[in-house]
Parts: sequence; structure tokens; C-alpha cells
Amino acid sequence: METQPKVSIITPVHNREEFIRETLECLLKMNYQNWECIVMDDESTDNTAQIVNEIAREDNRIKYYLQQKSPIPVTKNNAIYYSTGKYILPLDSDDLISADYVKEAVEILENKPNIKIVYSPGEFFGAKKGKWKLPDYSFSELLLSNCIHNSAVFRKSDFEHAGGYKANMFASEEWDLWVNMLKDGGEVYRIEKTHFYYRKHADSTMTKFKDRRPEMRMLMYNNNRELYASLLQNPIQLLLEHRKYKKSYNLLRRLTFRKPLP
Repeated sequence: METQPKVSIITPVHNREEFIRETLECLLKMNYQNWECIVMDDESTDNTAQIVNEIAREDNRIKYYLQQKSPIPVTKNNAIYYSTGKYILPLDSDDLISADYVKEAVEILENKPNIKIVYSPGEFFGAKKGKWKLPDYSFSELLLSNCIHNSAVFRKSDFEHAGGYKANMFASEEWDLWVNMLKDGGEVYRIEKTHFYYRKHADSTMTKFKDRRPEMRMLMYNNNRELYASLLQNPIQLLLEHRKYKKSYNLLRRLTFRKPLP
């Protein structure tokens, strides 16, 4: 039997005693055996540590680490530092994946080296239900908005080449990572079947930082200023277009680019 490449699932956690058991138990049901889950605890003060360690005693593929309180991107970078897998799958401590997701994603990455990121459609559960409607991927679309959710599968080597998660991204840190991973080329593959489930609740990241999206977009631009400057056409004309169209989203949709996108 051919050896499966190892997949490292990284799970940052802070005070998630209500959800962490369900998240870890979904991993135990996967149709893939060669994996580890690096649970990086950001100084939880509830029973998170006890729950994780209880499950880890039953399955040593789950590994618990405790760190000092840090921004989420730093926590994820620390988890990946301890990982030993060829592939990485970030999974937040309140979300779920299907039993087949890892197996299907790894098969694609193993057979198609030009593909850097594999993901599936997402679905909300909890306080909100229904399909997560993201735009179809293209690099030009990715420059304008994050169209690939956090729980995609990618090679650790590509992550390291891209420089990891930027510490200043308080949300959507994966958006910055995807841009830096793909700016020199490479493809993205979306599995058509839904394999990822995002839990909506009062303390979910999407809810917590909803009002800070303009700030996050500015961080994204500042982190990648040279890239945007090399691709965007005449900024004075863009300002004139902004006067005409008012809404920045309409402005962005009318952007043209100096050179072909990777």
C-alpha cells in the first residue's frame, strides 16, 4: 500500500470549550489516516485545555501546545512551525470538515504539482445556515477580495516560500497569504462538493470583525503595496473614476492592469 503523505491540521484556539470537542471529533472520522492536528492554545482560561488533552490521550495524532496570548496570524505561524506534514490545512476551533475533504484534496495536490491551493465550497451552520457564496477564483478577483476561505489545503513548502501569515492582519490573514503564494504563478482548484462548514455565532471571526473591514483592506494594501502598484494603471484616472462612480466597489470592478496577471 502506498504511503499517504502527512497532513498537518493547524487549529488555533482560545476559550472554545463549547465547540472544540466537535471540531476535533470530526477529524477522527476522516477517511484519511496520516494526519496530525496541532492545537495551539492562546492562553485559554476555560476548560479548552482539559478537553483537548482528554481527546489527545485517546489519539496521539492530536497534539496540544500552550503559548502566550498572540495575534491569530502569529498563533497559526507557531502551529505550522511545530507541524511535520507535507500539507497544511488550517481549521478553526469551531468549524468542521467532511470525512472526505483531506483525502480528495491531497490526491489533487499529489497529482497536479502546478496547483498550490485546493478548497471546497463552504456552508454556514449555527446562527446562520446556507451556502457560503464566494466569487469564483481568479488572481485579479483575489487582489480585490478574498475569494478562498481559510480552510484550504496547501503545501508547507509554498507557505514558507510565501513568508507565512503576516502578523498585522487581525482578520483575513489567509487573504494576504493566498496573494503572496500565487503572485509568482500557480493554480487554484475548487472541489465542487461542499466539504467545509463554517460555524456562525456571536464570537466568530466573521461576526467580530465585520465593522473593521475597511481597516483590514488597508492593511492588505499596505502589506502588498509594491504588487498593487506594479499592476494597477494610472492612479489619477482611478481617482477621477471614483468621483464619477462614487462607490469604491464599482471603481474596483473597472480597474485595468498594466501587464498580464500570473
